[in-house]
Amino acid sequence: MEEKPKDVLELIRSTSLSEKKRQTAKYILDNFTEASFLTAAELASRASVSEPTVIRLATDLGFSGYPGLQAALQDKLQARLTTVHRLKGSHRYADSKSPLIQSLLTDMTNLEATLEELNAKTVKKVLKRLQNADKVIVLGYKMSASLAKFFQMSLKKTLDNAVAVTSPAGAFQEELAYATDRSVVVAISFPRYTNAVVHDFRLARTKPVTTVAITDSVLSPLVEFSDYYLLARCKSISYIDAFAAPLSILCAIATALSISKENESLAQLEEMEALWKEGEVFY
Repeated sequence: MEEKPKDVLELIRSTSLSEKKRQTAKYILDNFTEASFLTAAELASRASVSEPTVIRLATDLGFSGYPGLQAALQDKLQARLTTVHRLKGSHRYADSKSPLIQSLLTDMTNLEATLEELNAKTVKKVLKRLQNADKVIVLGYKMSASLAKFFQMSLKKTLDNAVAVTSPAGAFQEELAYATDRSVVVAISFPRYTNAVVHDFRLARTKPVTTVAITDSVLSPLVEFSDYYLLARCKSISYIDAFAAPLSILCAIATALSISKENESLAQLEEMEALWKEGEVFY
C-alpha cells in the first residue's frame, strides 16, 4: 500500500512548531482561502514573520519547500469550493477570453499536469491487478457516474467481469458480497466528493479486495481507503466538471490492458464484431 499523507490543515494543527512558525500556522488556519494564494514573502508579511520562517515551516511540515505547501493548500481549497462559488468564478473570463477557448486551455493544462504527476510504477501495479482480477467493480456517483460507465464499457471488451455501480442504492453491496481476494474495486470521484462514494469505498476495505482510487489529489477522501491511487487534474473554470484528464487516464488503462491481453481477447472481439454486424448495431 502507498503511504497516505495527512490532510494539510490537520498536519498544520498537529505538528509541534516553534513560536514564530506557530504564529504563521495560525494565520494560515485563520485565513485559509487567502493564504492559499500568497507567496512566501506575502505570507510572511501578513503573519508578521520573516520569509525564511515561512519556508522553514513548510519543510517542518514535510514539504520540500514552500511551493509544495502552497499546492497542498490550493488542492484543499479546490475540494471545498461549492458549485455556487465555481459558477460565480466562471464569469471572470467574460471580458478577456472566450469561455470556450479558456475551457480548452484549462483542459490542456490539466492533461499536462496529470502527465507530469503520473506514477508509472503505480500504473503498472494497477494493470497487473486488473489483468488477474476475477471481478472488477467500478464505482462512481453523480457526475463521476459517467466516468465509471465509460471505464466499465472500455474494460468490457477485454474483461467480461467488469461491472459499473453508478447509483448508491445498494447495488454496490450486492456486487461486493461476491468479491474475493482477486477482485478489484475502482472508485472514481472528484470535487465535490460525494459522501456515498466515500462510504462505499470504505466498505470495500471490509473485504480482501484490491482498492484503486481515481481522483484529483492526495488529499481526496478516497486515498485513505485505497491500496493504489492515480491522480488526474480536474480544475475547472466553472461549475461544470473538467473530465478531460480523468477520461485520458481511464482510456490509457483500458488500452494498455487490451494490448496486454490481446491474444486472449481476440476471439471474443471477433465474435462481438460479428454479432454487432448481424444486429446492425452501427451505421
